[in-house]
Amino acid sequence: MAEKIELPGNWLCNGAELKPKSGANSTNTWVMSGKEIKPKTNALSSNTWIWDGKELKPKQGAVSTNTWIIENKKAKPKAGATSANTFEVGDLSILAIAGKLALRLW
Repeated sequence: MAEKIELPGNWLCNGAELKPKSGANSTNTWVMSGKEIKPKTNALSSNTWIWDGKELKPKQGAVSTNTWIIENKKAKPKAGATSANTFEVGDLSILAIAGKLALRLW
């Protein structure tokens, strides 16, 4: 059975913003802006991710090994998916999923 991704109790996500419950500021808050997931301030192409409705990938330097496929309530790498690196995502927003898989915030 795949590991389940859950939003930790010390993080908040409303689908548009992802931030710590305590000590949130513009540098540790992530936003969903159109198809982009990026820091609230100082966003660059190197720290921005793109969500096209199926794939989550870096805006800069995307290859199959750093691209995630999200479908059927599961997230898995585009290349080299195994049961160990496939995750149950349930009804989490793509921003919360990105917080775990792409941004590695927890």
